[in-house]
Amino acid sequence: MFVVIMGAGRVGYLVAKMLENEGHDVTIIEMEKERAKELSFLINGLVIEGDATDQKTLEEANIKQADAFAALTGRDDANLLACILAKHLNPNVITVLRVSNPKNKEVFEKVEDLKRYFDFVISPEEIAANYIFRSILTPGFNRVIFPKEGAEIVEFQINGDNEVSEKLVKELGLPKDSLIVAIYDEKGNLIIPSGDTKLPKKGQIVVFARNTTLKDVKNIFERKRSEE
Repeated sequence: MFVVIMGAGRVGYLVAKMLENEGHDVTIIEMEKERAKELSFLINGLVIEGDATDQKTLEEANIKQADAFAALTGRDDANLLACILAKHLNPNVITVLRVSNPKNKEVFEKVEDLKRYFDFVISPEEIAANYIFRSILTPGFNRVIFPKEGAEIVEFQINGDNEVSEKLVKELGLPKDSLIVAIYDEKGNLIIPSGDTKLPKKGQIVVFARNTTLKDVKNIFERKRSEE
């Protein structure tokens, strides 16, 4: 995949490195001269010093051949304009719009005339706030949050002291709106469970659940054998 990234702050740089590590081709457009120069030594792809809201700059970055375009600066208006221009130059490109102000995110998602210009709207600030909020309310495990759905993927560690160790999935009494999606034994072997799957004595359990059930799910997986 060939991806053009607008803006190489912390978010843009990390995305670029992750893509390169997976074998994808990346071009970065960065307005700040010194930052662009620095990036040329940090990534393998092309780094262009310029403004991605300018058609000539996008064409120089080969936007017409790109599979995806990610506007990741901290300026919502510039990101939006760049996505519109990228779609205009390449209607098939997948556009990712970063929005720093959550209120702008709501507006961009509701205005039908704008929605056709971007495929994904992401607010790192909103994601971070949700993560912190959920971690305060229900601390104690790794999680991936789905804020729109009101759900999370969480991971639990179990060992021989856990009441659920070596029980069948159907015997756990999991609440409605929760589901075990993966089990890893202590050797790291993956198991996609059914109701008759036996949990390992030690390992990791990955659960998909609504936020409203997480406390009950947490109690089930963290309860020790000595507890009544």
